[in-house]
Amino acid sequence: MTKKFLLINPPYPLEESPSPPFGLMSLAAYLIKNNIDVIIEDFVVAPYSREYIKNVIDRYKPDLIGATGVTMNIKKALAILEDCRAIVPKTPTVLGGPHVTFDAQNILAENIFIDYIVRGEGEVTATELIKSLSRPSDLEKVAGISYRRDNEIVHNIEREFIQYLDSLPFPARHLCNLNKYKALGLPIGMMTSRGCPHRCIFCVGRRMVGGKVRYFSVERVVDELQMLAGMGFRQINIVDDLFTSHKKRCTEICNEIINRNIKVRWGAFARVDTIDRELLSSLHQAGCTVLCFGIESGNQEILDTVKKKTTLEMCRKAVAMCREAGIVPLASYILGLPGETADTVGKTMEFAGGLGAQYGYHILSPFPGTEVRDKCAEYGIRIFHDDWDKYDANQAVCEPAGISGGEIDAIYKKFNDGLDTYIQCAISEYQKGTPMSNELNMVAAVNISRAVAWEIIKNNITGDLKYGNSDKNAIVEELVSRLVPLTSLSETTVKREIKAFFENKYLVYHEDTGLQWSSSI
Repeated sequence: MTKKFLLINPPYPLEESPSPPFGLMSLAAYLIKNNIDVIIEDFVVAPYSREYIKNVIDRYKPDLIGATGVTMNIKKALAILEDCRAIVPKTPTVLGGPHVTFDAQNILAENIFIDYIVRGEGEVTATELIKSLSRPSDLEKVAGISYRRDNEIVHNIEREFIQYLDSLPFPARHLCNLNKYKALGLPIGMMTSRGCPHRCIFCVGRRMVGGKVRYFSVERVVDELQMLAGMGFRQINIVDDLFTSHKKRCTEICNEIINRNIKVRWGAFARVDTIDRELLSSLHQAGCTVLCFGIESGNQEILDTVKKKTTLEMCRKAVAMCREAGIVPLASYILGLPGETADTVGKTMEFAGGLGAQYGYHILSPFPGTEVRDKCAEYGIRIFHDDWDKYDANQAVCEPAGISGGEIDAIYKKFNDGLDTYIQCAISEYQKGTPMSNELNMVAAVNISRAVAWEIIKNNITGDLKYGNSDKNAIVEELVSRLVPLTSLSETTVKREIKAFFENKYLVYHEDTGLQWSSSI
């Protein structure tokens, strides 16, 4: 009999621009390839309730219920699985993802309703786990899992990384409602490699996916990009830890995109020491519109301390080359790193403002598995919160010796308040029809679309909007009347967005089922 696996994507803030759950969709595809039935419940774009998950479980009757989670939403994942245990006490539960990979002991010790932890890459491990459920004696043979045995927590040996990545099928994107992400103006992600050769002390990537970079073949990468190009997303994000780790391969990918005449906007993560003018020219010709760089600090001593292995001059040159090539450089900074003081924060903000790149800040969150957490005393970092809900990198949960968490929070809040004002002004002028730059138009359009779509999703407005054979105009007017009081947008703006959702077939109306988010892509 075919095993059934219910996978859960827990809530995650829209401000962090989530994309459809790549890891779960990749896992689901591998499970399906191995004759395991899978469904995904995605609570990033659907409101969670215990009643809803009970209905799903009653209908689907899974043999295993699993969730993924990063540090900032691990408590939400745990709460959902606790509900599942109460609904079906005999159905085993499993957690995966970077947080539990490095906190397996505590998770199992503190949460009796969690039966298994999948550590590291999940495809092969989860497949072996669900196949072993009917033979408990086989559990000890499943590398990469943690579980309880006779009141003892057992950590099986580490699983080796998957070497031949082309053995993995395309992610099972059909299991998620991609139209909700499109309506929200969010990107879709794809991966061309796994692994990161660098050792930044604040990042868990190297430990999670290995220090040796493993690659999908060029043909496989471009096949997937070509498929995604026809799905109607504003942007495709390549979510590799470091897309530009291998210049020759990057160039081969670009050449293949150009040869196939694929026209699509995409972006990727890069390092300032991995690009040059020749590579940037290839990237631009192939449709790359944006590269994101982790600059981290405007202070060289801090960069050296966190093992970034870059210089401020490298950052300046990289940003200048991007601008010359027609690629938008995005710069990300972390406040509160070891050695931070009010003076170094000031220098970072001065550097960021003068670099010529769009930029934003996060605050250091010492996630489980990071060197800065494991050696916090050595780095002069005092951790004062282990409330994982606060580990969103938008508030201080630790502090270096030279500046308090409260001071960091105040600096961060002042910057983001200014950014919010900038966005609201752009939205206001956009609604008036004021001529603006392409950048401001895009900022306003994306935020307006997101605001309208999110109110529909959050309030589950589609669920009870049913008028028999009412025409579309009546449905639009009803939606507008419900949504305008929930937003700060004008009636004209809301109506325009709703009409666009129908025109793009994000929303559909059927006489029998009423208004629904379309599941077709």
